Amino acid sequence: MHPRDSLRAVGHDLAAELERNRPRGHLAASGQVQTWHRTSGRLAEGRVSDISVQWGRATAARYVTRDTFLHRSVPGLDPTVARLAAGGGGGAGAHGDGQAGHRPAWTEPGAALTALRELEQAARDFDPAVAQVVIDFELAEQDHCLVDAQGLVHDETRLLSYLTVRVIARRGGRVATGFYTPGVSGPLSGIDMRAAGAEVARRAVTGLAARPAPVGRLPVVVAGGRGMVLLHEACCHPLEGDEVLRGSVYAGQLGRTIASPLVTLTDDPTVPGAVGSYGYDDEGVRATPTTLIENGVLTGWLTDQESAARLGLESSGNGRCTTALQPPQPRMTNTRLAAGTSTVDEIIASTEYGIYAEHVGGGEVIESTGEFTFRVTNGHLIVDGRVTDPIEETTITGTGTQVLRDIDAVADDSTVGAAKCGKFGQWVTVGVVGPTLRVGSLLVGGTGR
Repeated sequence: MHPRDSLRAVGHDLAAELERNRPRGHLAASGQVQTWHRTSGRLAEGRVSDISVQWGRATAARYVTRDTFLHRSVPGLDPTVARLAAGGGGGAGAHGDGQAGHRPAWTEPGAALTALRELEQAARDFDPAVAQVVIDFELAEQDHCLVDAQGLVHDETRLLSYLTVRVIARRGGRVATGFYTPGVSGPLSGIDMRAAGAEVARRAVTGLAARPAPVGRLPVVVAGGRGMVLLHEACCHPLEGDEVLRGSVYAGQLGRTIASPLVTLTDDPTVPGAVGSYGYDDEGVRATPTTLIENGVLTGWLTDQESAARLGLESSGNGRCTTALQPPQPRMTNTRLAAGTSTVDEIIASTEYGIYAEHVGGGEVIESTGEFTFRVTNGHLIVDGRVTDPIEETTITGTGTQVLRDIDAVADDSTVGAAKCGKFGQWVTVGVVGPTLRVGSLLVGGTGR
């Protein structure tokens, strides 16, 4: 029997067990059977190191009742886990021999090495100043059999290639670093290695001429794609259903204007090739785009089955977990800002003095209030409507609610970027999709709010 056929057989048994063991007064139920294989490591100085190979299989059952959320999971393939989730007796013994089973050839380090070395060589060929190229890679394949609230079974295979690339450039006594995080929901062949290598090297070499960043409240033009991390982290986490239930700044705000009329924001798990895309979420709900903000008006929240039941809604299909061993949470997929009507050149030309943030990196966010500080690792100064000198690494600080209102220009370009997002100990990949935008005022440098 093919491994996927075995998974589907267990999925049908799990559907029957979920139906037989539904607790009294339950509001929703779902189940998940999953196998996964994940390879991660680092390529530096032409050698692969820090290799980690993880594989597993797990079965999970979940019920939402009026009072609580019940989640039980076991390693291995065992549909009787539904009895434990419902509080029934008996033990759940994992089926299967515990072997790794199907090991996708494309996730093998040796198979990936040729492509990764092409990226490294492209970065070194860009300029003699490139001194070091470090590539952290994650290659994963997951097979899912998902049981939805109606007991229907859905099959899905998810692929992921995610790179974190860092290039260090040196010239004279100066050192600068370029960052780039290309990723696709597919094999490594979906990433243009030579283009990625040249781009991250360009950022590093450009930084060798960087001047100190200005300090103060300034307009900030944020590049599309990866720059959408700003909206993802600072503005969208408070729109997740569990945060709404905890009293986020957007609780009770549906139908109200919370953003500039230029802002139409969607969570879209159907973007082709984006790292947050899937056909069904981890509770078997079909993936569909959810409009969160339309022309500045709050129109929706992101929910899993539990938060949807508590809010009196249908799940938006955003129940996600790292593996079936963990409970799902309402999580973003691909945060997508709709393109505007201005060109990038027009936005720059209408900015008298500010900064252009080419790469927005990690930082800190207080999810209950939306207050944030992010790093701008590759930025430039804007003077008299022109992008001029590169600036040294700096920070941008503000609140998500104010950022949404202060977006005063949105370009007609759009780029797909990739990032990782952590929540309560679970990490998932997320897409960040959108155009160049301008925030009228953010605190650049400094630490005050």
